[in-house]
Amino acid sequence: MKSKLKLGLALSTFIICGCVTTSPSLTAETDISDFYEKAAPNENSSKAIEFTFTAFGDSGWAKTHTSRPIYEGGFKQAFKRFDPNKTTLGDINYINWETSIGTHCEQFWSKLSPSTYAFLTHPKELEDTIDLGFNVIGLANNHTFDCLRSKEGNGPLQTYNFVKSIRSQNPNIALSGVYEQRFQEPIQSNIKTKQGIVPITFASAYVGGSQSHCANMLCVLNLGAIKKSFTDTSRLRILALHSWDKATHARLKAVLTTMIQENMIDIGIGSGPHIKEQIKIVKTSQGNKILATSLGNFIHPSLSAQAKNVALQSIWSFNEQTKTFKLLEANGIKISCDGGECVNKGRQRVF
Repeated sequence: MKSKLKLGLALSTFIICGCVTTSPSLTAETDISDFYEKAAPNENSSKAIEFTFTAFGDSGWAKTHTSRPIYEGGFKQAFKRFDPNKTTLGDINYINWETSIGTHCEQFWSKLSPSTYAFLTHPKELEDTIDLGFNVIGLANNHTFDCLRSKEGNGPLQTYNFVKSIRSQNPNIALSGVYEQRFQEPIQSNIKTKQGIVPITFASAYVGGSQSHCANMLCVLNLGAIKKSFTDTSRLRILALHSWDKATHARLKAVLTTMIQENMIDIGIGSGPHIKEQIKIVKTSQGNKILATSLGNFIHPSLSAQAKNVALQSIWSFNEQTKTFKLLEANGIKISCDGGECVNKGRQRVF
């Protein structure tokens, strides 16, 4: 990545780019048509629930420095162009939402310039995303603090105030990354799937920021305070981290890898470089875990063209009696994006 971002309320330059480095490709390519057939109910077992988990990269719907965003249903329309029948979605669907949420902003972190970006998304765009089927949403990233001052709340509190309302209307949704009090993280939710309830623990955290910057946004520096919640192996544990430069991305990889090795998470997801990195399966004594350190971009009209993106598709089983999870299959969907227009380029087998 070639980005210089702000820490705290300090202003610096953020350059959103599409391609920076080449990444290892995924493995053998297969057809997408049989994916959900393999996730069909297992009639021979009343104890195991099979469910699908998907994950998409940096997303949002905003044009830079728009102080009063107008709702136009842009994200929903763009997703329907990408996948009219929603075949890429499953039971549990994660997305990294890389903007602040609100209807107006009095002061952005920077003035408009060719090299600075500040994103504010109308809350109805996020509600549309939920209506499409995204039910695990990460909100902690370098754009969470884009709006410094608003009557709706300053910084992450503006997003949080809308998240409160969305949560009350959607109890089956896990939104993480912004909070009023730190004890509100991580999010524990019981997700309804086709075959039954899947309990999850989910956190979205930013790899960067100072204590003041992270007062109302979950950051890696205060991740230790919530680690205890990730020791509950009876829940599917998902941690999504967002980096902002090479150093913080190296830390992102280290944190996710360590937490997998310590049996703290089942799925580790990274964002930040705006280009895909290899999806890896990590074998542990507790079973196979997923490490996806960068999915690249997805639908976002202000991101530059990037052909090398990936979405994760995986199939899991949850034994209701033993309260254990097992990874059955993992695949990557190759995606090419140019701002808000993305195209499915086929599926590759990972596991």
